[in-house]
Amino acid sequence: MSTSTIATDYIHAETNQLPKRPAITLPVALGAASLSIWIWLAFLRSMHTVGALLTAVVFAVAFTLLAYSPSLSLVFRKTTSPALQRELARCAAVFVFLLFFVPEYAARVRPPFVRSAILLAIFTGLWAALFRDSLKEADPQDEETSRKRNWPILEASLLLVGLTYFAVKKYLVFGYVGQDLAYFGQIMHTTLHGHLFWGSLLQDVLYSHPVTTDFAGHNSPIMFLFLPFYAIFQSPITLLVLRNVTMVACAYPVFRIAKLSSTDRAARIWAVAFLLVPVIFYQSVFDFYPLSFVALPVLFTILYYLEGKFRPFTIAFFFTLAVREDLALFAVCLAVVALVQRKSMRWIALPLIAGLVWGVLSYKVVLPHALNGASFVTDACFSHLGATPTEMLTHVCSSPQTTVLTRNNIVYLKQLLTPTGLLLPFGSSLVIASFPFLAINLLAGAGKCITTVIYAQYSVVPATVLFIAALLFSTNSKSKLASITRLRLSSSRVAPLITLALTVATLAFATGKAQFDEISKQPWDAEAHKVAAMIPSDASLAAPRYMLPAVANRDCLYQTHRLYQYHHPVYEYLVLDKDWTHINAAAEYETAYRQLLATAPIDPRFQVIYESPAYLVLRDPAMHGVGCFPNANEGQQ
Repeated sequence: MSTSTIATDYIHAETNQLPKRPAITLPVALGAASLSIWIWLAFLRSMHTVGALLTAVVFAVAFTLLAYSPSLSLVFRKTTSPALQRELARCAAVFVFLLFFVPEYAARVRPPFVRSAILLAIFTGLWAALFRDSLKEADPQDEETSRKRNWPILEASLLLVGLTYFAVKKYLVFGYVGQDLAYFGQIMHTTLHGHLFWGSLLQDVLYSHPVTTDFAGHNSPIMFLFLPFYAIFQSPITLLVLRNVTMVACAYPVFRIAKLSSTDRAARIWAVAFLLVPVIFYQSVFDFYPLSFVALPVLFTILYYLEGKFRPFTIAFFFTLAVREDLALFAVCLAVVALVQRKSMRWIALPLIAGLVWGVLSYKVVLPHALNGASFVTDACFSHLGATPTEMLTHVCSSPQTTVLTRNNIVYLKQLLTPTGLLLPFGSSLVIASFPFLAINLLAGAGKCITTVIYAQYSVVPATVLFIAALLFSTNSKSKLASITRLRLSSSRVAPLITLALTVATLAFATGKAQFDEISKQPWDAEAHKVAAMIPSDASLAAPRYMLPAVANRDCLYQTHRLYQYHHPVYEYLVLDKDWTHINAAAEYETAYRQLLATAPIDPRFQVIYESPAYLVLRDPAMHGVGCFPNANEGQQ
């Protein structure tokens, strides 16, 4: 129903005529009951009988307040039509969305009080926003005109500054405890100095023999775009800023996609909601991975696909493929979507053929050539399923509860789907493009890979596709499900406001002490910076993993807790943190690390450069000036 039709209904309805009673009581009762159930779960369950009685009181109070809430419109308007009363009453049903979080409260350990209070505040605020929005929709003079609005660059810039501040702060307090940020900083440095994406940090330890380029792990030509920026400012901070600019820039294509079927104001809410999806939000403060950059070209690919602009679609599509080899799956699935939607042949043929060619080129040419006969020696993400495809399929079919439907996988799906209303993405055929990545993440999730960690880069593609699929279904579908999820309210801003609330609520549940600890200064930070500054910029080095980003710009770099696993480690300097808990690595490495702590100080090769209760810095003069680039023919010997 259009805004003008609703407005006309408001104007011509008899002011004193009351709407039918069920039109008021049903949504109010539903909202009050949902709110009462959630409050019992969140605050009153442990009080037993008293809690049950208080829940009944909460229901009575909530029902009364929500039932009389339409009368509040008289504060803003002289009269209230029956149509407006129905709209305002329907706003009460928004508290049904609190039930999306019942699984979190059904667990043995309930969420803390603060988190529950935040959740209640979010949905109370949503009710107030919808209430206000319904009042504005009822007044033709308040209708949004067709005047053009500039994209709120200031708001996006503020978000970018805020996220980048925390990302850089995390870097400065050694919060990036993994080795990946340091690794990508190192391969930028080595490429600028003559070795194409070579990094001893991982390439000397993850393979059966050393490899000489990151293309042994992933076919990611997108990394060439990072080099000019890294050349200007050679620090891992450059990579963090580039990533955050890219993530915040995603708001623009989301805005454009939403604008195809909704108003300017609604489209802006959709854009903000996307940036606050936990997967997207945490890319800006998580470790650095090129895969994070895929969100922007994927969104532009979908935008131009929807607009029917084939040439820009082609450009965005090839940028998408350039991010990584497994985006070939996205390409093939996009061809299936085009087929289902009965697009012309070129929309089907291009992604299908390009996806197949990219897959063959990556897996049959680029990766094997870069591996040079090497193989991964670490546990594969799918090794827990079996050694062969037949074993894997048999294991999954015979024991889905231990392979696919594990508790962690279910929690992951819940966190991934809640921002989009759980089921809404499946109303659009675009959701097909997310299926391969969901399957990969779930199948690998029960193993040692972090594919089902909601902050990780593995979920960027499915989260992006699921969000846009939900957006398209919410704004385009005329089905009963779409109408119900919009609470049968007429405003185009209802769906994005609900999505925004679900997104922020999910983000609140996905954020905990660990995330705050990562950006908090530690007592040993100052000394760690002092130790890192001692090491000459061109010296080979083995150091604790949290210190690696600060010393990444060098040819030879190694992790101390895995030093025994490297094939040919070459390090002039050895930095040892005497407290194992600072390393934040798997327990399987602790014994070897403690042995290194015990033996290195008495090794005659080393000279003690610095020692304190917290750190020990050793130097091997014989390693001065010794290079560590692998012999290109080593794998053939």
